[in-house]
Amino acid sequence: MLAAVLPAAEPSGTRLLRQPDISRDQVAFVYAGDLWVAPRTGGTARRLTTTAEAEGGPRFSPDGKWIAFTRAGDVFVMSAQGGSERRLTWHPLADRAVAWTPDGRNLLIHSDRLKHALTHTPHLFLLPVEGGLPAPLPIPRGTAGSFSPDGRRIAYGPNPEIALWLPWKRYRGGSLGYIAIYDLENNQYQELPRSQANDVLPMWHGNAIYFASDRDGTMNLYRYDLAARRTARLTNYTEWDVKHPSLGPDAVVYENGGWLYTLDLEQQSVRQVPICVPLEALPGNEERAKWRQALDDAWRAYRDHAFYPVPQWDKVRPRYEELMNWAAHSSDAEYVLLEMLGEAGQSHIILSRGEQPPPDIGLLGADFRAENGFYRIVKIYRGEEGNEKARGPLAASHLNVREGEYLVAVNGKRVPTSTEVCAAFQGLAGKEVKLTLNGAPSEVGAREVTVTTVPDERILRYHQWVRENRARVAEASEGRVGYIHVGNVGGGGVEAFRREWRAQRLKVAAIIVDARGNSGGGQADDIVDWMARKPTRLMYDRRGRVPIWDYYLDGPKVMITNDQAVSGGDELPYLYKRANVGPLVGTRTMGGMIGSGATYKITGGWGLVVPEFGFYVLGDDRWNPENYGVQPDHVVELKPYALTRGRDPQLEIAIELAFEALKTYQKMPDPPPYRPAP
Repeated sequence: MLAAVLPAAEPSGTRLLRQPDISRDQVAFVYAGDLWVAPRTGGTARRLTTTAEAEGGPRFSPDGKWIAFTRAGDVFVMSAQGGSERRLTWHPLADRAVAWTPDGRNLLIHSDRLKHALTHTPHLFLLPVEGGLPAPLPIPRGTAGSFSPDGRRIAYGPNPEIALWLPWKRYRGGSLGYIAIYDLENNQYQELPRSQANDVLPMWHGNAIYFASDRDGTMNLYRYDLAARRTARLTNYTEWDVKHPSLGPDAVVYENGGWLYTLDLEQQSVRQVPICVPLEALPGNEERAKWRQALDDAWRAYRDHAFYPVPQWDKVRPRYEELMNWAAHSSDAEYVLLEMLGEAGQSHIILSRGEQPPPDIGLLGADFRAENGFYRIVKIYRGEEGNEKARGPLAASHLNVREGEYLVAVNGKRVPTSTEVCAAFQGLAGKEVKLTLNGAPSEVGAREVTVTTVPDERILRYHQWVRENRARVAEASEGRVGYIHVGNVGGGGVEAFRREWRAQRLKVAAIIVDARGNSGGGQADDIVDWMARKPTRLMYDRRGRVPIWDYYLDGPKVMITNDQAVSGGDELPYLYKRANVGPLVGTRTMGGMIGSGATYKITGGWGLVVPEFGFYVLGDDRWNPENYGVQPDHVVELKPYALTRGRDPQLEIAIELAFEALKTYQKMPDPPPYRPAP
């Protein structure tokens, strides 16, 4: 049943209020790059922050006394009445406040801090409000989330929900958002019924889960009754999406067309919240003119250069010109630009804002755990094998740093566990630091080592993951099956693939090529050519057949792909399937299968990339499947209980398929005995 929208005049108040949250008596939101609060019934807003950087994602604590929020990729907390704030995270990769636990002691945050090439690692963490290290939840894939009232279960999005962070409306590729429930006590997993659309941003209230979905083209609110197992649509918007819905004690607040609305959960009724933001928050005419020009620049760049500009593009601009008139900060303007560009419903639309400042937090390429009053080294990431220049900061043999040692001090200053460990390395990115280490949780008997930190440790984690996968395949196959991961199909990725292929092809009987998380490029056909090639001749000496010196591997091949393979990473499994090289395992790829071109300058300092190329496949007589992706022969989805036990079901199936193929694989037969030509 659709929610009843109370009869009223046109929406009133300030427009372009974003990312709202709601308590029993207030709504919080973002406008003009700052946080604001206003009465739930509407009225004049009160500003909570006045910083140069843009804040986002305010979240009220369960008692309504505190607000957690995000600024420049870190999480802060402050009183809901305003005043001083307290920083909770320091990691150089983005952290984002998602929700509070029902008891108010922890924040659920989304973080990329353990990220490598794939999404097997945790992305949802519990962060103590009193400070300390975020603890990963046993959910290796997760974005938004909401706890059950008793805190024992969580509803979350297992897929990356790209419809929320890319300008791509009506997305239907392999990364479609869906909602699952995970029982944190019993390690049980179940999914809500999926649609062929994006079901995102779950909010758990009582015995129901509210969420947003674009199953009818426009994002609207829905309710899933857990007892009756039925889904009901609650709103009926057709012009503007429901944006950033957030759950309070008795209502959901959301944005639609720049205005805020509340959905009363008992009455199932919708009401606009008319809010007035003081005029001093608005910028001068020069800034506003610049943003209007930016919108015109972006609209024209897509119209004039897109490979296939959508037919309704002429009708898009007026709506967003009106919305842009309310922009009061560059973050507001950027939001409007992205929303407008999303109306194209296509991939490879990228809006960027100049060079970003380099991270100032140094990293050690290690995992830590708070223990006995100190941070203890749990794991050291050693970097690329055989490349001393790519070793992790703690991995040099002369340092003799061991997993299990305690980090006592950095540059002589004690490292407290009341703040996360990264705080001790602020301002130390890429610099030499003196670490005080000890095998025991004590300052007595400690030693000092000097290392150089890194600003980004993702490549270290990536090499560790590849090394572990290769070892897993070798152990399971007794060395008969090789393993290569292909991170991209640009020049660097192809050359890395060739090195690995040459190194392994004569040592193994079969090979697994893992293309999960492949970020794209223009040379997917080069890799498929190597995998599919058949020799034109065989070579012999007096002892018999000589190994072919080119790149042919006479054995079965298996490829793995997933929903994070995009662009050239989509095309790689497509061409692989087309060439009938071998089985394809995993999940449907992202479906970004048109290509980007030049970067166009947009007034205000932005750069815009639009999709300038389409690809028609000769022989198949079809265009690449943009906004769908490539379906594997063997669909293997990743469930949290398998991954948290150290398993990788997609890789396991690939190993099984390689073994099965080896049972029947016929190597190239020898020719008849040699006879000289007459």
